[in-house]
Amino acid sequence: MLDLSHPMTQYVFQASALMDGLMFRGQRMSVSPSSIRVELLAECQPLFAELQELARAQFSQKAMYITAAIDEYESAIHTLAGLGDGQIAEDRRDGTGHCPICGTAITSYPEYHLVMCSECDKPFMAAHLKLDSSEGFATWAI
Repeated sequence: MLDLSHPMTQYVFQASALMDGLMFRGQRMSVSPSSIRVELLAECQPLFAELQELARAQFSQKAMYITAAIDEYESAIHTLAGLGDGQIAEDRRDGTGHCPICGTAITSYPEYHLVMCSECDKPFMAAHLKLDSSEGFATWAI
């Protein structure tokens, strides 16, 4: 459990908010047409930059691991945005059907307003879990 009086707590919360923003956009991207993917990718860029700056400024002892995981995350999001060579017209944000890229059934959790392709999300979620870990920002403790 996170010690709310610890001086790093505010930075762990800051990292968590940025990571949540990236995860939300990545999950949405995985079920969106290419035009929306491009918009979501543009929204992710400043979040990645903020995470990189936070890692260098406040997590200096872990910065090498964290920045590598951020780079991995960013690469996976770029790949996800470019799937289908910009030709994805299907919109699965309603939570129905199958992914137009991998054919996996779309996963939907209406109570959480969450719709995603769990297969296409795997590469960026692997990087997300690294950032979540004790070696990363330790957001798992929240």
